[in-house]
Amino acid sequence: MRSVFTYQKIDFLIAVMSLVLITAVFSFHKSPSLEYKIKNIELNNGAIYLIQRGTTGKLGNVAKDFNIKNKYASHLGIGYLKNNALTIYHVYVDKNSKGNSLYVETIDNFIRPEDLNYLSIWQLKNIDLQKFNDIKNTLTQSEKQNINFDFNFDKGSKAYYCSEYIVDELQKNGIKIMSYHKKSITGMIKQILKKDTLTYFPVDGFESTDKATKVFEWIK
Repeated sequence: MRSVFTYQKIDFLIAVMSLVLITAVFSFHKSPSLEYKIKNIELNNGAIYLIQRGTTGKLGNVAKDFNIKNKYASHLGIGYLKNNALTIYHVYVDKNSKGNSLYVETIDNFIRPEDLNYLSIWQLKNIDLQKFNDIKNTLTQSEKQNINFDFNFDKGSKAYYCSEYIVDELQKNGIKIMSYHKKSITGMIKQILKKDTLTYFPVDGFESTDKATKVFEWIK
């Protein structure tokens, strides 16, 4: 009788050890989280970064249709390291707590959307210390403006969509990262904008201009 109980204990211990081993194996092979990957990116002080994100919601999918080649990006921000964290300036369709559309937040908040499925970080080329300080100052000054989202995509208006804001801030410092892109539009978007052709700055418009180098990319 005692031997039966002994064998049962041995079988139980073997089962437990097997479960622990399996759990350890799967934990070891589990992909690191996006937050973990971001913390291990080597970013440089004195560098200016362009940050793309993509989401799977309706708004994100509509934005992707206006890209040139990138199938994932739907939003664009610009930023630099501040207190060892990537701080991002970006114009978004929703209002912030101040009642306008300019957001200034760390990358931890930038990647917060639940439907996030893409992130890439690009470093602008040929940015010396003087250029860095000039761009940083321009971005800081933009916080004092009442920036609203440009729903009509009108050139020259005081409202901005995400990539337009970034192009404008960089052009103030003599930096051109992309040109206007034209696309014929139909259906509901044509009715809303009351245009046959949309002239705009795509979220991925800088990718083929050799103005920036990709330093990180994540696709869910």
